Amino acid sequence: MKGKKKRFIKPVVLGFGVMYFMVMVLSTWLVKEKFVEEYNQELEEAAVSLCRRVDGELDKENGADYEKVLKDFLWGVQDEDVQISAAFYDEKKRLLTKTTKGSAGGNTIVFTDFTRKEPTYELEDYLSLKEREELVKYEWDNIRTFSVQRPDKYRISIQVSPDKETLWAVIVQEITWKEESEIGEDEEHYKDPLDGTIYSMEIGITVDYATGEELGGRSYCETDSKIVWQWTNPLISDEKQSDGQIKSGSILFPYLNCANGSYEGWHRWAVSQYLHDYPVEGIFEWKAGAEYPEMIVDSDGLFYRGRYQLQLGMIGDPLVYMEIRMEACPWKAAVDYMKYVYLAGFVLALACMTKIIAAFHKVYDRQAVLEETRRDMTNAMAHELKTPLGIIRNFAENLAEHNLEEKRDYYLSQIIRQTEEMDRLVVEMIELSKLDSEEFALKKEEVSFLDLVREQVEKFGPVIKEKNICVQYEGKEDFRVKGDREYLSRAVWNLVCNAVDYNVLGGRITVEMGKEQCVIENTGKFLTEEELLHAFDLFYMGDKSRGKRQGHLGMGLFLTKKILGLHGLEILLGNGKEGVRATVKQAVKCRSRGYGERCGTVNQC
Repeated sequence: MKGKKKRFIKPVVLGFGVMYFMVMVLSTWLVKEKFVEEYNQELEEAAVSLCRRVDGELDKENGADYEKVLKDFLWGVQDEDVQISAAFYDEKKRLLTKTTKGSAGGNTIVFTDFTRKEPTYELEDYLSLKEREELVKYEWDNIRTFSVQRPDKYRISIQVSPDKETLWAVIVQEITWKEESEIGEDEEHYKDPLDGTIYSMEIGITVDYATGEELGGRSYCETDSKIVWQWTNPLISDEKQSDGQIKSGSILFPYLNCANGSYEGWHRWAVSQYLHDYPVEGIFEWKAGAEYPEMIVDSDGLFYRGRYQLQLGMIGDPLVYMEIRMEACPWKAAVDYMKYVYLAGFVLALACMTKIIAAFHKVYDRQAVLEETRRDMTNAMAHELKTPLGIIRNFAENLAEHNLEEKRDYYLSQIIRQTEEMDRLVVEMIELSKLDSEEFALKKEEVSFLDLVREQVEKFGPVIKEKNICVQYEGKEDFRVKGDREYLSRAVWNLVCNAVDYNVLGGRITVEMGKEQCVIENTGKFLTEEELLHAFDLFYMGDKSRGKRQGHLGMGLFLTKKILGLHGLEILLGNGKEGVRATVKQAVKCRSRGYGERCGTVNQC
């Protein structure tokens, strides 16, 4: 049975696992398709926005500053989930400019000031991807630890050529700041060794909206610095390097310097071949006669990729071709969106699986108990039948040999008695089997235990008179229950039978009646602890020699407990003042086992 239970658990767990996996995959796929629709719409809106920017910049003589258009556009559409790039081609479909120059670049652009009056420098023209990754980590550390209450931890500076045309170095310094109030009046201000500047910063400035007046915040001064990372242009000699100009640089990284930016977002952009590898000679696939170009999908299953190819310019204007591309990972977005659904689904599946396994465990345990009871019953019955069968065989053999004819009647009477005993055993086994049947149903009527006891005592009148036993009734109330009178009479008969058979000559039977219970006590030999422990076991007879002589088969108390349990009653057996004491009362219902079953000890539920 244990092996059967284990074999059941594996398919149940596997079945729930497969069901959970399939449901979650299907749900995630549906959410993924919803994200794809949103991505398509976002790409279309980005294409329309870029076209409008170009229309605003175009003039018939000079065309448009496409590089400026692309840069302005790029910083306006940054979204880590949906990454977009674009490129312009001239009327001969030759590449004019794109949002990134390097094949694995990141469009990292250095502005020496925000007014853009000075030149800008494309980092991918100078730094390798690995070098840019190291630089971005410092910028990302500034972003993720940003606070309006203190200055940035790192400062990025650049060194350029005297004519400002070439980038010579990029330097990252770790800065130590102190509040100005903590610096003594006689203490000299720290000059940064890189450019000799005294840096100070006011943080947390607020505005009085009523007057428009700025309210002061905290003032910080630089008190120390150290260079933690530096890139130097390998084409510039050390002697020439001293002629360069040091400037504070504001470095902008796509998908890093934005509201929802992250290092992972920038890195995905930086290594994407699809967003960067625009052909030098454009190949446009706009179908002839189409009023509006269709999106070209280049998805590879995991990443969703799409592009629009547009023709810009009115009649007389310079003809320009534009391609805008999008790359997104809808599966990642769907998984992130569904993470709480996964957890809730897992908890629900685990709860259902546990419930089912527990229910089947209960069924298997019940089957195991029934199987064990049936096996014990079969063994015990075989053992009980073996003795009378042996006796019958011996008497029958003696009769067959015609020995001692004067004992013929005795042999026949013993054979008949043993046969009757076997018949009674079979009848009780059939009755016990009937009680265990699922179709068995009890009648329901109000029954008086006092009447039942009196009826059974009267049946034993001759034996009681012969053994000179005194029967006493005590108590003013009657113990009344609802149940099947016939079966309850059989249970009470077994109790009275034991009280008479195991009593002593001149003994006493005391019947105490109360509203909640009935107690039957007889004088006689006390029961041992082992006898009390096994008294309700099938075919248990204690003193077996005495049991056989009195006609007991060891089924009386077992049947009694079974019948009473079916009526919601329990029987407790113990030693009284003068002998054995049997108590019948309403059973305490255990939550997990029902009426009449013990929960750990013999007399306690």
